Amino acid sequence: MSINNREDANKYYQTINSLVDDYIDKWKVRPSNLRRYLQPGSERFNRFLERNGLKDIKGADRVLRDVIEDRDSMEKDGVITFESFKLFETDEYKLSSLKQCLYKGIDKASNTHEKILADHFDTSLGHIDIVDPDKHIFRVDVWGEIEDVIIYSKEEIDLITENMLEYLYTEVKNKKVELSGNISVSLSNLIAEESFKREMEENVFSVNKPVNLVTQCLGYDFKSEFENYFIWIKND
Repeated sequence: MSINNREDANKYYQTINSLVDDYIDKWKVRPSNLRRYLQPGSERFNRFLERNGLKDIKGADRVLRDVIEDRDSMEKDGVITFESFKLFETDEYKLSSLKQCLYKGIDKASNTHEKILADHFDTSLGHIDIVDPDKHIFRVDVWGEIEDVIIYSKEEIDLITENMLEYLYTEVKNKKVELSGNISVSLSNLIAEESFKREMEENVFSVNKPVNLVTQCLGYDFKSEFENYFIWIKND
């Protein structure tokens, strides 16, 4: 099935607009961050289409991209209502800690995570129980030894990294530096977000820093990377 005429296009634009608004409300995501949470072509983007029965609609992916770009432009151009702007400025729409970066916009653990764990630990799916799907916690029976583990895909780690960059930039821009002559200068107007994130990505996050930060937040020991998934085991 495909979008063949204006009537079809209007129908799907209306449907996807509503779905995107629901997504913004569910995850408490600012429109300007939508592209990060639903990056076109990503697994999450494709799952969004599949979950809402749009995967087999030819042209639905283009409509979703258009809607995401439209929401971003509306916020940047100040087209959103004052009430919506005030809502997006509330704490619900902000990252309040590094630990929150692990969960904001991250879908529940899926059967894929479970299958990866079975392969990694060389055990059957019957020996794996999901403890907390929101936090990606599983309990694995490894030949009689019970392990509590956490697993994230590379795509999820990339999103967590973006969350952390946003949080750290907010932390930096809210700081002040003291200069000679009792001069206090706020960093909010001195450090551009794009420059800050580029510096962090190139010189701080370029190796394993995001995984190290996730490890600190989890309180679990990092075990290994396996088939583009990252696995942690609970401390004894």
